[in-house]
Amino acid sequence: MEEKPVVSVLMGSHNPRWDLLRRSVLSLVGQTCKSWELVLWDDGSSPSGAMALEQAAAWDPRVRLYRGRENRGLGYALNRCLERARGEYLARLDDDDLAFPRRLELQKAALDRRPEVSWVGSHALLLDAGGVWGRLSMPEFPGPKDFLAHSPYIHPSVMFRRETLEQGGGYSQQPRYFGCEDYQLFFRLHAQGKQGWNLPAALVGYWEDRDSYRRRTVSRRLREAALRWEGLGALGLPVPAAALGTLRPLGACLMPGPVLRWVKERRHG
Repeated sequence: MEEKPVVSVLMGSHNPRWDLLRRSVLSLVGQTCKSWELVLWDDGSSPSGAMALEQAAAWDPRVRLYRGRENRGLGYALNRCLERARGEYLARLDDDDLAFPRRLELQKAALDRRPEVSWVGSHALLLDAGGVWGRLSMPEFPGPKDFLAHSPYIHPSVMFRRETLEQGGGYSQQPRYFGCEDYQLFFRLHAQGKQGWNLPAALVGYWEDRDSYRRRTVSRRLREAALRWEGLGALGLPVPAAALGTLRPLGACLMPGPVLRWVKERRHG
């Protein structure tokens, strides 16, 4: 009988960039924790994207590839991964990010050491075509006020206890949360009384080019604003604070692109 892995890594992918996908999967192959599987969901990729995912699945027998016929979004893809995962712990990784060698080992040890914590994230190094250009640092034990500026967890850095995702309801597949599925999940888990912990080390490399603000459309910022109003209220924050937090993505719609880039580089550089 095949032994179950300790950690299942969940990855949804739609038309991945080949070089980044290769780097991402190979970063798992190099982990010091060897008892893992990658549950990889092809979310309706084109023939060339599907071929790239098939090649990635051939690199290591611990990669398990499944395919959806149409593009249904990240929440749908990750829920399909969750249904097929066999591990006690469920880690996230995106198809353009990488896990540093001790990531799975250190996060599993942290969850074993702190039973009151439901998931563990980390800091991240920001990567683009030129290499490392910045760092994302998260609060160690986020509380409601840490949700005002942005999500206090880096989604592809997180490792959950299995029961946390299963009992918490998994990822929302509602269209109104499209592009914000992770933020909505963390709002919901905190509202349920769960607590996360960000280890004070960069355990992942997060692909984020300096012009990514250009891809954040007005419709996505409107969805984020609606989510913030809902989520901040559910966490019990005062109405004035929740209102200010809600306005944050709307303000970004009015800010010129070069200014947004300058703010981003100043914050993370």
